[in-house]
Amino acid sequence: MLDQTSPAPVPDIDPERAAILAASALPELLPVALPDDPLGVTIHRLSNGLTVYISPDAAAPRVTAWIAFRAGSRHDPPHSTGLAHYLEHMMFKGTARLGTLDGGAEAPHVAAVAELYDRLGAAVDPAARATILADIDRATQACAALAIPNEVDRLYAQLGITDVNAFTSDDMTVYSADVPAARLATWAEIEADRLQQPVFRLFYPELEAVYEEKNMALDAPDDRLDEAMRLALFPGHPYGTQPTIGSTEHLKTPAYGEMVAYHRRNYLPNNAAILLAGDVDPATALPALERAFAGWRPAPLSAPAPGDLAGPRGRVVHELLADGEQSVTLAFRTVPIGHPDEPALRLLERVLGDEVGGLVAARLLLPQRLPDAEVYGALMNEGGYLAFTGVARDGQSLADVERLLREVITAARDGAIAQDDLDAAVLHETLDAQGDLENGERRVEQMLEAYTGGRPWPVHVRRLDALRALTPADLARVARTYLGDDVVVVSRRRGRFAPPEIEKPQITPVAIDPTRQSAYAREVLARPVDDPPAEQLLPDRDYVRKDMSCGPLIAARNSRSELFTLILRYDLGTRRRPLLGHAAGLLARSGVRDGEQLLDAPALQRRLYALGTEIDVDVDADRTEIVVNGIDRNMEASLALLDAWLAGPVFTDAVLADLVANTLSGRRDEEDDPDDLAAALRDWAAFGDASPFLTRPSDKQLRRAKGPELVAELRALRDAAHVSLYFGPRPADVAAAALVLGQGRPVDPPPPLRYRSVAAPTIFFLHKDVAQARIDIVLPRPPQPVGERPRAELLGHVLGGDMSGMAFQEIREARGLAYHAGAHLDLGDRLGDDAALVGSLGTQCDKAGGALALMLDLLRTSELAPDRVAAARLALLREYASERISPRSRPGWVQSWADLGHLADPRLAAAQTIRTVEPAALQAYLAEFAGTAPIVSVLGDRKRVDLDRLRALGEVHVVTPSTLFSHAR
Repeated sequence: MLDQTSPAPVPDIDPERAAILAASALPELLPVALPDDPLGVTIHRLSNGLTVYISPDAAAPRVTAWIAFRAGSRHDPPHSTGLAHYLEHMMFKGTARLGTLDGGAEAPHVAAVAELYDRLGAAVDPAARATILADIDRATQACAALAIPNEVDRLYAQLGITDVNAFTSDDMTVYSADVPAARLATWAEIEADRLQQPVFRLFYPELEAVYEEKNMALDAPDDRLDEAMRLALFPGHPYGTQPTIGSTEHLKTPAYGEMVAYHRRNYLPNNAAILLAGDVDPATALPALERAFAGWRPAPLSAPAPGDLAGPRGRVVHELLADGEQSVTLAFRTVPIGHPDEPALRLLERVLGDEVGGLVAARLLLPQRLPDAEVYGALMNEGGYLAFTGVARDGQSLADVERLLREVITAARDGAIAQDDLDAAVLHETLDAQGDLENGERRVEQMLEAYTGGRPWPVHVRRLDALRALTPADLARVARTYLGDDVVVVSRRRGRFAPPEIEKPQITPVAIDPTRQSAYAREVLARPVDDPPAEQLLPDRDYVRKDMSCGPLIAARNSRSELFTLILRYDLGTRRRPLLGHAAGLLARSGVRDGEQLLDAPALQRRLYALGTEIDVDVDADRTEIVVNGIDRNMEASLALLDAWLAGPVFTDAVLADLVANTLSGRRDEEDDPDDLAAALRDWAAFGDASPFLTRPSDKQLRRAKGPELVAELRALRDAAHVSLYFGPRPADVAAAALVLGQGRPVDPPPPLRYRSVAAPTIFFLHKDVAQARIDIVLPRPPQPVGERPRAELLGHVLGGDMSGMAFQEIREARGLAYHAGAHLDLGDRLGDDAALVGSLGTQCDKAGGALALMLDLLRTSELAPDRVAAARLALLREYASERISPRSRPGWVQSWADLGHLADPRLAAAQTIRTVEPAALQAYLAEFAGTAPIVSVLGDRKRVDLDRLRALGEVHVVTPSTLFSHAR
C-alpha cells in the first residue's frame, strides 16, 4: 500500500512534447500482461515520456525499484572519459532541499566551485593549477559549512529503503534500491527531485573516491585485460576507447562543466525508465509516479558522436604484465543487440562455456588439459564480442594454451555441437527463467535488458522460443561466421606492473555533524505510514523439521516452479580432514559406474546436465556443503548418481596426477595474487596458526596422497551425519523419502572460532606492488551471550551499516582517505565463537597510515552521537518490519538460528531489543571492544606505505607469503 494514493490527473500532451516523445524511440506500451509471460510485466508511460515497467509479485511488502538511463560511458565526451561514472557518484549528493541546511545560501559556493573547475581545465602552469585547487578547497569548505553529507543515504535508510546503489556501463546508468511498498511514493518523490535537479556539492572530496576506484581497477589484472581487449576489439569506438571508470589522464582534471552538460543532455524522462518488481499495483503506483515526476520536462535527445565500428583485421596481439596466473584470451567481434544472429550467439556461448556441460569444460577442464578456462561475451547496442580465456599451469606455454582453445573453437566451427547439446542448454535457459520468478532483482534485470537494448517486451518474453528453434547447423554457421581469423589475442604474463600515479590534491577534511538534518528530511520522516507487521517464520507453516536416519531435515515448499535445491551440510572440513578438499577436487574430475554403464567425467557431467541438474561440492576449514540444483521430476535420478559418485568415483592415476599438477600451479599463482594474499594475510593476522589457509594440505602431502586414500575421504563424507536443507515442490514427508544419503555416522561439532591473542596493538605487514592498500582490523572479545546480538547489530549499523555509517562518513566522505571504509561487530556463526569488532579499508598506499590511524580512533574512542543511534535504530526497525525471508532461503536461515541457540525465529525479539537499547548502553558495549588490543593486517607497497607511521600505531611484523600458506609445510 502506498503512502500517497489520491489520483493525479495526467495532463494532455501538447504538440511540441508529442513530437519530442515520438522521436525518442520509446518502448511500446503494454497495459495488460501477455498471457504467456510468467513475470506478468506491463509497460506504461507518464505524461513526460518516462516509461514504467511493472512486474507484480506480492510475496513480500517490498519493491525492487530501479531507474535506468539509456546513457553510459559510450556517451562520455572523448576528451573526458569516466564522466558518466563520476556523475553517478555525484547524483547522491542531494538537491537544493536535501543534503543541505540552506540550499539558497549554499548555491553561490557551489557555483564558485563550478567556475573554478572551468578555470582549472584551461590552466597548464603547475603553480596556477595549485592556486586554483587551493581556491576550490576553500570554496568546498564554504559548501561544507551548510552541507549534510550522505543525507540521501541516511534518509533512505531511515525509511527502510535498502540496497541503495548505482552502476554505469557502456550504454546505461542505473540507480537501484529495495523499497518498502508503503514508501514507494516517497521514494519516487525523492528520486524525481535528485534526478532532475541535483546539486553537485562536495565534488572535490569525491574525486578521491574515484581515484581509489581507479586504483582498484589498476590492481585487478582482469580489469586491465578487459580494457586492453576492448580497445583492440573496438579501436575507433567508445566501447574500446572510453573505459567506464575513465583514463588516468582525464581523472587528473575532472570536467565539472562537462559533467553538468552530460546531465542536461542525457538525464531526461524520455531517455529513462522506472523498473518495478514486487508488491506494486499499477492502479495506485502510476498516479503516484505521475505526481512525483510530472515536473521533469522532456527534451530532444542528441545522438552520441558516431564511433568507427571497424574491428580488428587478422591477428592483433597485446601483452600485459601481472602477478598471479598466466593466461591467453582470444576475443572475436560479434553483433549488436537485436541482430538476427543474437539468439544463436547467446546459445553458442552457453553451449561452449557452461561450467558444467559446456564444450570447454568437457574438452579442456575435466580432462585437465587446462587448470581453468572460461567463455564469456557481451552484446551491446552497437556491437558485441565473444571471448575465450585459458589459464596456463606451471611449465605450460601460452602457445599451448592458445592451441587448446582453438581446438574447441575449430570443433564448434566444424559441427561438433549436437542436438542434445542444444536441448540441454535450452533446458538450463528455461530453468534460469523459472528462477527469475523468485527474485525481484532478477525480474528487474530482465526488464532492464529489454529497455536498454530496445527490445519489445513480447520479443523478450519469447526469447526461449527463438532458442528452441535453433539447430546445430545454426550454431556451426555463427561459429564459422564470427570465430574466424580476425581475432584479438591478449597474453597475460608474469611480471611487474607499475601503475601510473595520480597527483593528489590537498583536501581539507569536511566536518561531519550527525545532528544536522534538512527541513525536507525532517518533514518526510514525520509523514504517517502504516508499516506492515513484522514477519515471524513458524514451524509446520513456513518450514518443516524432520529427523532422518542421516540427520535432520529442514524443508520449505516451492510453490512457484518445479525447481528444487538441496544443500547437504556436513560439520567436516580441512581442519580435521586436511585431504577432504583435495578429494572433492578429484571427485569433480571423476566418473561413476551407473549400473552396468561406466561414465567417465565428461559423460557424467553431460548426463547430469541433460537432467537439468548441477552438483557443486564446497569444502572449507570447518564445513563441507554439497549443493544440488535441479528439476523435481529428475531428483531421484540425480541423487542416485550423487550417491554412487561419492561411494565409488572412477578415475585413473593420470587424472590424479594432473589434478596435483594443476593444484600446485594454482598455489603458485595464489602466492602472487593481491586478492588471495590479502585474504590469507587477514586470516593469519586474526587467527595465527588456526588460519583456514593453513588447514589445507602441504604440497608434499598432495604429492603423497593416493587414490584409495582420497576415495576413503569421500566415502566417509557420504556416511557422515549431516543437515539436509531442502527447497522444492514436494511436501517434507514426500521429499524425505528421497533424501536419505549415507549411514548418518555421528560427527563432533567443529572447534569454536578463536582469535589470536596479543597484549598490545599489533600490525602484520606484507609487501606487494599494488596501487591500493588492503587493511583489516580486528578487536577480539570472548564469546558473547546470545542476547547481545541485537545490540551488536545496532552498534554495527551505527559504525558502518551503510553509506551514512560513521566509518564511511568520517573516512571517505569527510576526508577522501579511502574508497572502502566499513566496520561491524561479528559475534560468530555458532554458540561459543569468539566475537570481534571488525574494520576494513581500501586506500591508496601513501594514505594507509593516516586512514588506519583514523579508523582505530573511530573504533576505540568514538562518542556515539544520539542522532546517529536514533537514525540507525529507525533504519533497522523499518527494515525488520518489511523484511521477508524467501521460501528458498528459509531452511538456511532456520539452521543458522539453530547454530546460535535459537529454536524459533528470533527477529521479533531482536527488534524489541533494538527498540529499547539506550545510547549509553551502546557506548558501554563499544567500550568493551575498544579496550582490547587491535590486530591489523596491511597489504601494500613498502615504497609508498609509511612503515614508521604504522610503527607509531603498533608493533609492526613484516611477513612473507610463505608464512600465510600451508604449501611448504
